[in-house]
Amino acid sequence: MSAKSLRYTVAALAAAAFVAVVSPFSPASAQFPASCEDGGHAHPDSKRAPGCVTASVRLDRLPAKGESATLTITLRSQLAIDAARLQVRLPRHLRLDTAGTSISAPRPVGLDQVAEERFALTTEGRTITLKVTALGAGPAQIQADVVDTADPSRARSAHGSTEFTVGERPGGSRAGVGGTDSPAVEAAAVQPTANGTATAVAPAQTGSVSAAGQICATGQFTYADNTGTWRVGRNVPVAVLGKATSSASTQTYATGLTSATDGRYSVCFTSPVTTMYSVSVRFSSASSVWQVTDNRGVSTYTVTTAAKTNVPSGTNPAFGTTSPTSTHMRGWHAFDTLNLLWAIRSSGTGCWTARETANCTKLTLHWQPGSTDGTYFDNDKPYGQRYVALMDGDPNSEHLVLHEAGHAFMDLLYGGWWPVFDCPDPHYLHKRSGPSCGWTEGFANAIAGHAKGDGLFVFPEGESVDLMNTTPFDPSRPASRTNPEDGDQVELRVAGALIDLWRKVDGGPAGTFDNMRRYGSTTFREWFNDDRPLTGLDVSATARNVVYTHTIDYRGTTPPPTGGVANGGFESGTANWTITGGVVGNWATYPAQQGSWYAWMGGNGQANTDTLSQQVTIPAGTSTLGYHLRVVTAETGSTVYDTLKVQVVDGSTTTTLGTWSNTNAGSSYVHRTASLSQWQGKTVTLKFVSVEDYSLRTDFLIDTVGITTS
Repeated sequence: MSAKSLRYTVAALAAAAFVAVVSPFSPASAQFPASCEDGGHAHPDSKRAPGCVTASVRLDRLPAKGESATLTITLRSQLAIDAARLQVRLPRHLRLDTAGTSISAPRPVGLDQVAEERFALTTEGRTITLKVTALGAGPAQIQADVVDTADPSRARSAHGSTEFTVGERPGGSRAGVGGTDSPAVEAAAVQPTANGTATAVAPAQTGSVSAAGQICATGQFTYADNTGTWRVGRNVPVAVLGKATSSASTQTYATGLTSATDGRYSVCFTSPVTTMYSVSVRFSSASSVWQVTDNRGVSTYTVTTAAKTNVPSGTNPAFGTTSPTSTHMRGWHAFDTLNLLWAIRSSGTGCWTARETANCTKLTLHWQPGSTDGTYFDNDKPYGQRYVALMDGDPNSEHLVLHEAGHAFMDLLYGGWWPVFDCPDPHYLHKRSGPSCGWTEGFANAIAGHAKGDGLFVFPEGESVDLMNTTPFDPSRPASRTNPEDGDQVELRVAGALIDLWRKVDGGPAGTFDNMRRYGSTTFREWFNDDRPLTGLDVSATARNVVYTHTIDYRGTTPPPTGGVANGGFESGTANWTITGGVVGNWATYPAQQGSWYAWMGGNGQANTDTLSQQVTIPAGTSTLGYHLRVVTAETGSTVYDTLKVQVVDGSTTTTLGTWSNTNAGSSYVHRTASLSQWQGKTVTLKFVSVEDYSLRTDFLIDTVGITTS
């Protein structure tokens, strides 16, 4: 099945309040009109849900250093918002005059400053006029964000901005911020805390001595999130640049990464001269496995420190704590957020999935200041060139970045194949959509909730949705984010079920990722019932009950215990089975999966072969062999020593349906399945064969063997 054109947006998902007659966080008077206009987007594939509020930001001129301009913010709303909050954000080299207005004086937030006003926004709208003065040259972004504080959803909020570059002299300013390189900003050194934020610490000592002939550039990379909280930049590529002499060209002498824990770095090189003419450090938003670029996908973001001159070999020049300029800060936040997905990928390789061991396919985010292109994952590009598009304020929500990156991760797991695209436009996190939409969107939501560790989805405006909501839908109330509909076509329900399986059954998502790499699932139902057991993931009553708590009922789909196989539960001893090695019994050593009898193959600790077989007739139709298997071993490591093969013997032809080994050891029975459809209507022999090597035992425990037909 070929991948269909895919446009994903979680912006639409937050429009839950459109469905409810009255938002659960708003008074009865704050009802939505029948429909709201779409604000329009720069990219035709961006499908954000309709919004009822708009914000625009305009300057009457582009001020140069020392000049002033009139700033006009225009708010429009198709509904009355009793408790609106307006925040005006601008860099510190602009001065905002709020005297004589009800807007607060600006307060520092990271490298920006934010002024705020709270008021009732009527359908007549509101226009705010302020004075802005340029105190220094450089890129600048002025932003206006309005939100309903009682219901901070995307439908009830708006973001507007304008970008320009302040010139040094009159007439030297220009529209846009241009480029992706920014000079380094010196910031306070920080230390990460348990919740992922950071606290200020003493700066690193300077002037320490390096090995003879070497120069080691040291320092730390940090950024500030939209709340002004400083964070460390993890796994950021670092390049040490230098000139050996004043007339030499600048070269890259060494590369490395900032620390994954505290954002610090020490990158060394052997100096070609006794004293380097200059040394500087450049940070890049392009690693070997992920990158953040501008909307064209051409330029990555860089931050370059000022050069240190006359650097002697044998020293460690300290570059202190470096931050990007405020204009590019969100792009670096998005880059750092992908560390959370990287940490749970469980590939076993240095790439995103076990499909690759080198020359890794990169996960790419497109973002730039002021962007209205988003929010979606675009797979129209050739595999390996696909990307996530983010709007200007999207990186404020790490959940949103992880959701869209989760789509890209699914694409990598599936090797470019994608399930049928059946998402309605718009689609909602809390409502039934298409079967494939419930699976693909639910998986992306699960990635966000699991990677963040909170089981939530939080939008840039502050609205949060509890993915772990297990309360069944109340049909007497409208569907909403707090009253989600039921079943496996609802993204929220699939996300919660996946997270709970990872938490309570699977010991994490590694097994799911491995399964998806091997098998393409079109729906959550197909993944759970058909593909999940193929790699030994639990589909027993325990797993089905976990899924059922999320209103997805697969409890009646477990194959009948002994259908199509006589004495498939072994409760009649060896009746109907042909065995060698005395492999059927009711030993107390291990419990049976059901009843008290089971087949115990292997377990000798020496070279040995055991067999268990029965002649069966495969019914017409789609038939599936099912059995429960537990493997216990004294072997260690990942090398296969002892095996169990499940086979079908048809005349002189033997076909192996599956092979299990000491590497599949576990503490419980796992339901396994295999297709028998190619033998429909035939009488064949179902056979289990265990083979052990000369030492260290492996026990293969088999119970509840059956055949189902649909």
